[in-house]
Amino acid sequence: MAERLVQKVPAPALPIPKEGPVKQYLDDLNNILRLFFNLVSNAVNSVFGEQGGRFIEAPNAKFFSTVDQTASVVDTAYALQFENTYLGEAISITGTPKTRITPLYSGVYNFELSVELTSTNASSKELSFWVRRSGVDIANTGRLHVVSGSGGVDDFEYSFTIDLQAGQYIELMWATDDTGITIDYQAAASPRPAVPSTLLTVVFVSALPETLPTP
Repeated sequence: MAERLVQKVPAPALPIPKEGPVKQYLDDLNNILRLFFNLVSNAVNSVFGEQGGRFIEAPNAKFFSTVDQTASVVDTAYALQFENTYLGEAISITGTPKTRITPLYSGVYNFELSVELTSTNASSKELSFWVRRSGVDIANTGRLHVVSGSGGVDDFEYSFTIDLQAGQYIELMWATDDTGITIDYQAAASPRPAVPSTLLTVVFVSALPETLPTP
């Protein structure tokens, strides 16, 4: 059992009214307050008790793509697209095509990206992936990935945490030095289900810090 860092909150003991002309009124008032305090106490203790996180609703989303994505020009930035929404609680995907991940609320968010890659020629290919926020590339978010071999299949995964203001959006960018690469959707084939070309999970982590970081 995890250490309890927040103490249980008991309902207060209300005073018993003395005999007098307003005793009935005070008795009724105490009964109402007692019911209210018991409800508040139960709610607070449930949230801060064991497995209390199951009572909390936080922004979260899962987006994916069921189309192939390619680069028609080498060394050119393209935004990964996610035209399907599986979960979308206070986080939406916008744009044409759908590339912009936009939270409803300000906060720190965690992103988990998975990209399916298929090489269509034998040469070695270097791919770049990075994060763009509201049209501006974020420094030090670049990742490199190398794929080689004709018909070779590979998976690229990227996890990062970033601060976002309400109304800002994230795009996940990519580029390649060889057009012989496809971000590849695989249809269902027994016994497995379909494999999305891109899959993205977004989860709210915390409120923004008082001082925002400088990229």
